[in-house]
Amino acid sequence: MDIEQRFQAYASDFELAYADDDWSRVGAHFSPDASYDAGDGSAPAFGRDAILLKLKNAVDGLDRKMDKRDLRFHSVSSNADVVTANWTIRFSRQGMPTLEVSGSEVARVADSQIIELKSVIKEESLLTFAQWMDNHGDNL
Repeated sequence: MDIEQRFQAYASDFELAYADDDWSRVGAHFSPDASYDAGDGSAPAFGRDAILLKLKNAVDGLDRKMDKRDLRFHSVSSNADVVTANWTIRFSRQGMPTLEVSGSEVARVADSQIIELKSVIKEESLLTFAQWMDNHGDNL
């Protein structure tokens, strides 16, 4: 399995964890000392357990509060030990405007595991998200 396929397996397991809240399968994709930067200005997470907690908290804090979540990967590419996946996610909830955020996941892989994961959120999406939260976040 090449690193793009490994990343896609991680993304598939993430979606399963989103559905059933079993994050153990996601943990298997990270090295024990991996790091994760959510790209939102929050402190990075270091270590598999901290990464899983950060991912779960992010999903619980927004995704699960929405009626619908639609994640689309536009492209996945690799160069040496780095995979880049470009995505757009759309959230909708009754009585609120749709929220759309775009960016990339950049994963560095070693020994078949992610050792570094970084979300790079487009600047305009960060601004859109902040404005959406200012206007609608209290209603979540």
